[in-house]
Amino acid sequence: MIKKFLFVCMVWGISSMVFSQDIEIFKISDFNLKGNVKSCLVITDYGKEEYYFNPEGFLTKSVTRYNDTDYETTYYKFKDGFLKERRIENYMDGLFDYATSIASLYEIDTVARKITEKIVSYEKKQLEKNVYSYDTDEKLVKLVRTNTSGIDEIDFEYIKNDTVDTVSKKVNGVLSKVVTTTSFVENDRKFKKVISKNYMEGNLASKTVEVLNPKSKVIQHKEFMFDGSTEKWISLNDESYQYDENGFLSVVTTKKRFGELTQEYIYQFDGTSANNWVKEIITPSNTYTTRRIKYYPPVADQTVLEEQKN
Repeated sequence: MIKKFLFVCMVWGISSMVFSQDIEIFKISDFNLKGNVKSCLVITDYGKEEYYFNPEGFLTKSVTRYNDTDYETTYYKFKDGFLKERRIENYMDGLFDYATSIASLYEIDTVARKITEKIVSYEKKQLEKNVYSYDTDEKLVKLVRTNTSGIDEIDFEYIKNDTVDTVSKKVNGVLSKVVTTTSFVENDRKFKKVISKNYMEGNLASKTVEVLNPKSKVIQHKEFMFDGSTEKWISLNDESYQYDENGFLSVVTTKKRFGELTQEYIYQFDGTSANNWVKEIITPSNTYTTRRIKYYPPVADQTVLEEQKN
């Protein structure tokens, strides 16, 4: 149980309620992909993104190409089901850049319920050390971060009742963030509202409000800034999202001061059983993104290939 728990925490971050941490592992679903995807090349107006997955569906390598000579490669290395290394390697003008390339090395202590992360440069200098501690309910309760600026102690408190979950984050004893998740039913469908309030030096600074549909997709996102002089919230951003019958984003509506901006999303699919999109067009700007997807062969085909090798 603890092994599974620690792995899930590393995959999904500090909690399932908006908080995030430096340890990141991604799955195929995080890239809006389905099926036994082996790799995905994404072509955008700013460059290319490459993603490679293992047969279990976890990201093992990503490449961001800005041009032919400038790119960043991230590797995720696993051992016995745990993330052991994450390496970020940068290339500039076709040459490996030691100064900006770093590695995160992980140690798992299942007895003490701790994950220790050491971040080192390729010049063999330790940049940061993070120790994540979990309670008996398998929730992260403390993160101790040590770097050249000193030591920060981050504590998390969880409060749960029938309809409301609250997570509070304190940095060195000072309130930093409070995330409240409320469940509600509308037209016999269960929704969630997530309110995330951010604090600076213990004082309210900003908040985001999101509403999630029964499939856990965001259908509304609002951002606010807190005006301490008037003690009122000032709206910064208000977006609503619509999805088609297959769960793909179809319309984004952004409310602005003098009107609304509506963007529609149109997709072309690859015709496989996974039904992944290979081209996304956004109107009225007519910008588009294309994807080239490769799949692992079906399990039965893989078995035949192994038998033929033997």
